[in-house]
This record gives sequence, structure tokens and C-alpha cells, in this order.
Amino acid sequence: MGGPAREPLAGREQELSALQRSLDALVTGQSLVVAVHGEPGIGKTRLLAELAADADSAGIGVRFAEVSRSPSERISEHCPSVLVIDDAHALNGAEWLESLLRVPPSGPVLVALAYRDGCQWLPAALARSPWQVTRLSPGPLDTSAVAALMPGTPRHVCSQLVAASGGNPLYLSALSGVSPEVVLSAIDPRGLGETPLPDAVLAVAASEVLALNEIQREVAYAVAASGAPADLDVVVRTSGLPEPAVLRALDDLVATGLVRAHGSRIAFRHPLVRAAAYQSAGVTWRTAAHRRAGEYLRAKGGPLPLQAFHAARAATYGDVAAASTLASAAEVVLDSAPGTAAKWVDRAIQLLPHGAGKRLVPLLGRALGLGGDLTRARDVLHQALAATDEPEVVLACARTERLLGRYTEAEALLARTSAPGAAAERAAIAALLSDTTCVDHAKQAIAEGDEVAGHVLLALGSVRAGQSNVDGGTHWPAVRLVDGLPDAVVGDHLAALAWVELALDRSAEAARHVRRGLDIARGTGRRSSVPELLAVDAALALRSGHLDRVRTSCEEARAVATAMGSAELAALASAVELSAVLWQSGPEEALASVPAPRSPWWSEIAGLAVAEAYLAAGDFAACARHIADTVGADLSRASGWDQGTWAAHLAVALVGLDRVDEAAGFAEEAVARESAIGHFARSHVFAAMGRSSAARDEAARAITGGPVRQARARELLAEHLAAGGDLATARIELGRAKEGYLACGATWLSTRVRLTETRLGARAPRSRSPHGTVEALSGRELEIAELVASGLTNREVATQLFLSRKTVEGHLARVFTKLGVKSRMGVAQRLAARSS
Repeated sequence: MGGPAREPLAGREQELSALQRSLDALVTGQSLVVAVHGEPGIGKTRLLAELAADADSAGIGVRFAEVSRSPSERISEHCPSVLVIDDAHALNGAEWLESLLRVPPSGPVLVALAYRDGCQWLPAALARSPWQVTRLSPGPLDTSAVAALMPGTPRHVCSQLVAASGGNPLYLSALSGVSPEVVLSAIDPRGLGETPLPDAVLAVAASEVLALNEIQREVAYAVAASGAPADLDVVVRTSGLPEPAVLRALDDLVATGLVRAHGSRIAFRHPLVRAAAYQSAGVTWRTAAHRRAGEYLRAKGGPLPLQAFHAARAATYGDVAAASTLASAAEVVLDSAPGTAAKWVDRAIQLLPHGAGKRLVPLLGRALGLGGDLTRARDVLHQALAATDEPEVVLACARTERLLGRYTEAEALLARTSAPGAAAERAAIAALLSDTTCVDHAKQAIAEGDEVAGHVLLALGSVRAGQSNVDGGTHWPAVRLVDGLPDAVVGDHLAALAWVELALDRSAEAARHVRRGLDIARGTGRRSSVPELLAVDAALALRSGHLDRVRTSCEEARAVATAMGSAELAALASAVELSAVLWQSGPEEALASVPAPRSPWWSEIAGLAVAEAYLAAGDFAACARHIADTVGADLSRASGWDQGTWAAHLAVALVGLDRVDEAAGFAEEAVARESAIGHFARSHVFAAMGRSSAARDEAARAITGGPVRQARARELLAEHLAAGGDLATARIELGRAKEGYLACGATWLSTRVRLTETRLGARAPRSRSPHGTVEALSGRELEIAELVASGLTNREVATQLFLSRKTVEGHLARVFTKLGVKSRMGVAQRLAARSS
């Protein structure tokens, strides 16, 4: 008994619960079977080990059956007992197990067996068995489970590990210490064989393939080389083996679960296994196989991209026909798979005689730009511009310069063309430069027929200028257009549309556009839009108070932007992250990590966070200087979108500098512009004027917006209440502020509240309010009680207070106890009695 503690299993809570129920049933005298099935490496053996260990800890006898022979003792000789049979699909002669499953023993016994998917006789035997059978089918681990297994691993890396391993624990273990980007590149079906699998991963993933007999192995190689999935006739031709032998081998591969059949199409169980099989085949076999497949597809007029897949791997120098196939296929997949298109054009140029591939350079540059290889795209496109002024090349080059943050160069390039698309590109640059001409360029784009880009950029330019009436009273034309069009058409515009929705306080719609944009970008390999989409996602998380998600999204955005070669997009991510850094780590760390984007819009995002950091540090003079340097002492250089927020920050700074009359004007401007913190600033002004009651009212009005903003307004309200002598209510509001900070992960703010508690005397001795009275409730409990008394459900209360439903239920249970009531009606009656 005993032994070292076992490492807990992540993502297997349901399976572990089922195993425990089975042991409980065994102890009560029942006989039963637990059958665990799934693909190799999914964790079947580990679950059996957990069951055996738990049984051993409970004093229940455990025996392990060998697959080569039946147990030497009768199963009922020791009861209760557990018989463990791992790899039951590999039993040599299954008669003894089938016999066991037909006749349950007289005493309580638990038979725990594991078998692979694809085994047919064992499920049939279980279906005929009179035993009580519990079937478990552990699935792939998700990102949360991987994060629990690998604490400290960034969330986006956990997502990559899940994608690379398919959530298979065995493959996850093999990936330990290996860059997931390398593995993802190696298993990408469009780039199969271009990146070798690391040795440790190859050894695990190829083990099943290498255990096959020679014909089965070569057929597996043919499936790997033919496509994903592969047509049966292509597999036969690729293998070079007689068709009957191929078909028999395929039946065996399907039966073992290595490959799966979908009609006449065959695919490996997992892309990692396919990549391992392909790599194990060897370069000579692969080249010959691709040549056979290419010849067959050309003769049959097969799909152009599939012909290109084989041509890229089999063609030799001087093969003009293969180069033509590759170039034509690249045009076909340019929008849906630009990375693949770039590789095919590159290969086509290599195949052609020196100089003959110049006509393909513009296509190569466009593909590189869409795929996010911005530095090389710029070089290639400028090379193409030396020989041509084709509008497509000019626009592609201008777009690349914009993504690199080289706005002056982009504008100079656009001056060379008036072709359709140029107006939209000018509008995009104007938006980044906070230039009011964005709206005019967008309207021109619409007039030229570029409706999607035009309407989205018109909406963006309008809200950036502070106009809430977009597109003649609403921004819906942009949304309707984007929602109703194919992904390939709208993918590059979803980040801009999400910014618009965010500015109009439509967070759910903004999140929808971000999700769609990221799905498109990740599904097609159009990396160029990923950093900005992740930046909008971070801005959404900032507003909803999910500060850890802000940091995760920005970290991933920076990583992608850096890989693309765009310091500008990396700076955008850092600009959005700056407020989260402030609220979690404090002003010193925030002010030490200020980015410097070239875009005035993105600089303004960082600048607002810097102003707030100076205020948090109590350096009011530095805040006022920063605002004057950034947007002017009169805020004349601030965007209409953010002018109210600048005014609010400046008002608070001027109050700190005892320039209250000036501060009052800026606070009024902030409120007039409906800034989220306008009332917060005016509360500071009224307090400085000695208007205590008005200051409290304004602080109460400021309890709106996201949870961090609400908590900060509550903290301010607590200060005003304490200054007026109402320490009890101040303590309640301060408690609510602290709970809000903690719920958001605002570490520095929650730590600062403790100092505020001390300064306000919030921890001063006080009499304990007796149970049965409203005064016995904490601040959060009172808040929830009031909402419940107003008729809100637990779910509605949770949504309004940014809490989980379980947290609300826990608070409400304590409310019932403290008030001595048993129902929501009782809560309402107690609160009403207090009011009367």
C-alpha cells in the first residue's frame, strides 16, 4: 500500500469519477467490467493504472493479466478483486476472455480492460456479455488541460501544443522541450516534408508504422504521400504495388486504426503520424512516388493544387511543364493558402532557366505579403517594381509597407496609381495616421465599387473622428456587407470592423468579428492580419476585466508580429497591453515598458495608458507635461474617439496640481463627450472644490463600464464617504472595489486598496452586527441581496457584476444565513423593512 504520490491527471475528471463509482460498486458486492478504448497514446494504460492504484489503496486485490495467456487462478478465488487487462486487442487467442465475459463469477470482481479503436471482436463480446459494462472513451486533451499539465506555459503555446499533438498525451509528452511551431510546420499538409520532425517526436509518432510488415509499410507511405485525405486510386498508383496487395494492406491499416476510410478516401488517424510515415519513407522512395502520382493526375486531369503538391516534390531543373503547373496552382490558392502559394512560386522559379522566372516575381511578392513574410515580401515587390508599374504590384507593396509601419513610403507608392483598391489603401493609412481624409478616401473607394473595404473604413474613420452617426446614421451597412460575404473577401477587414464595434461599445459583436478573423487567418495561413486581431481581442479583454487574457493575447500578437518582421504591429500589441501592465504590476513597470508605434492612433493608445500611469504614481506634473507633449495642452491633437478620455486624465492631473478651475473645464468636456471616466474626473474636481455631496454623487455615477473601471470608481467613492465621516459605508464600497480588483487579477490595484483601507481607517474596531440584520452583510453580499430583491436571477446578477454564477450562489447562501431567511422573498422583505 502507499507509495509515492501520483501526479494528478488533467482533463480526465469524468473518467476518474466513473472509475471511482465502479470501485464503489465492487465494494458493495457487484461484478462489473470497465472497458477503456481509444487511439494509441490517448491514456488508456494510465487510467487502468489509476484504477489499480486506487483499488490497492482501498485494500482490494489487484492482478494483471498477460496478453499471452489466461490467468493462472480462477478469477473468483479472491473477492472482491480487480483484474486488469491492458492491450486486450492484442490477446493471443481470446477464448478465455470471451468465456469470462459470458459467465460472471459468483463473487464481486471488477474486470478492467483497455483496447484500441479498430478492434472488432472485443466490442462484440462486450455487447453479448451479461456483465454490467462501463465504457470509457477518453478524448483528446484541450488547451485548459494542457495548461494544467504544464503550469507557466503561455496560453497560446498550450493551444499550439494541442494543435500539434491533437491532444494525445503520448504525443504531448514527446513534444516536451520541442518548439510547437516546428512540429506544426512539419505536420502542415500543404508543406509536408519541408520541415523534418525532431528525432524524439519522430521516434514516437513513427513507431506504429515501423512495426508493420513491408507491404503494409509501403502502402502506409503511399497514403502519406498521396494527400490528406488521399483518393484510393491515387494511393494505388503512388505505391507502385499491385492493386490487390494495396487493397489488402489498406484493409489491415484500417483495422488497426492507423488510417481511416471515408468512402474511397483514406487519411491517417493523426497528421503527426502521417508526417512521421512520410519522413520514414526516405527521399528516394518519396521522389519516385510523387512522380508516379503526378503522372497519373496529369493524365486524369486531377485537381491543379494536388498536381502542384506532387510537382513541387518530384520535378527537376528544366521541367517547364511542372513550373507552369506550380504557378497556375499558386494563383488558385493565393487567397486561401498564401504561404503554400509562395512556396510553389519559389519552386517554379527554381525550375526555370535563369531569368525566365522574372514574370513570376510579382506573384511571389503578393503571396509572401499575404502569408506574413513581410520583410522578404517588401524586397521581392520592390524588385518587381523596378520592372513594372502594374497596379496589383504597387498596391501589394503599399500594403506591405503599411504593415511594416512605413507609412510615408506607402503613401508615396500609392501616388503612382489610381487603380481600384488604391483609395481603400489610402483610407487605411489615413486611419492609422489619424488623418481626417480617411472618410473621403473611404467614400471614394465605395464609389469605385470597393464596397467592403470602403464601408468598413468609412465607419472606422468616422468613429475615430468622434462621430457616432456612421454611414448616414448607423454603421450597419458595413456589418451587413461583411457578414454576408465569403471569408476570402472579408478576412483583411475584420480587425477594422472590430475596432468600430468596440468604439460603439458593442463588445459582443466585436468579439464575433475577431473570432471569425482569427479562424480565417489561422485556417488559411494569412498571418498578416493576426497581430491586429489579437490586439483587438486584448482590448476587449481589457474592457471586460480579463487582464490575464490581455497579457496572453498581446504576447501571442508580439510573437507573430516579430516572426513577420513588423516592429510596428509588435508595438501595437504592447500599447494595448500597457493598461493591464499598470493594473497588475504598477506604474513603475508600466512606465518602463512604453512602446513607440509610428501610427499616431496606436501611439495614442499607449499615451493614454502612460497618462494613467503617471496619475497612479501621483506624479501630476509629469502627467500634465505628457498630455501637452502628446496631444497639446488644449487637446487639439487628440482624436475625437479619445478626446474625452484625455480631458478626464488632464482634469485629474490639474486637480493634483491645485489648478481646480482649469480642471473643471476639462472634466465638463470629458462628461460632455461621454467619456467612460468623465464622472470619475468630475468627482475629483468637486471634492477639490469642497462640494462633498456632489463628489460622492459623481463617483457613484462613475460606477459603469468594465469591472476595473467600476472598482476604481468604488474606491474613489469610499474615499469621499470616509472623508465625510461615513466609515461604515466607505468600508462596504472599499470591500467591493477590492473584490472587483481581485476578480480581474488587478494585483497592484488590489494591493493598493489595503493601503487605502489603513489610510481611511477602514480597519478601525467596530461592533459586530448581529445575524438577522441587514448590517451583518458584507459589501458584496448586500449588493447581491439588493439585486436579488429587485427580481434578478442568479445568472443575471452574475452577468451584471462580472462574477461566475457559482460565486453568486455562494454569496446568496451566506445572505440567507445572515438574514435568517430561506427564500429570495425573505431577502426582499428584510431589505424592505430596513428601508421603511
